[in-house]
Amino acid sequence: MTEDIIFVGVLLTGLLAGNELATLIAFHPALRRIPLRARVEAERALTRRLGAIMPVYMTVALLAAVAAAVALTGDDGFGLALAAALALGAMLAITLTRNVPLNKRTIAFRPDGDARAWEAIRRPWERLHAFRVVLDLAAFVCLVAALAAR
Repeated sequence: MTEDIIFVGVLLTGLLAGNELATLIAFHPALRRIPLRARVEAERALTRRLGAIMPVYMTVALLAAVAAAVALTGDDGFGLALAAALALGAMLAITLTRNVPLNKRTIAFRPDGDARAWEAIRRPWERLHAFRVVLDLAAFVCLVAALAAR
């Protein structure tokens, strides 16, 4: 049973980390190469869609990591699972306190808006996102190591 709980955590965290990494290294760099109006419209559409999906998914991944830590209490992999849960908790806190306000500004931005104003929203968002990706990947690695420690 414990292995199943950890496996679910690994699966959810791995999918989350993969999705977030893809947005960091593929989607957003590609969007930066298209004209501003199209970029704004694309980012607004993605932000709306992901804004409806990702908070739930991030929370479920965090809960899975917490469940793995609880299941491993007293075992060798406990510290790793706890580290994963802490990394995901930090990622979610950054998302809710820093990225979400920028997401709201992204959605409200007019497609014919000023390029400098757009960059003032998106560049900080991308830096925060890169840090969140590191936390997601760390959580994934920790849960894989916790499963391997069994």
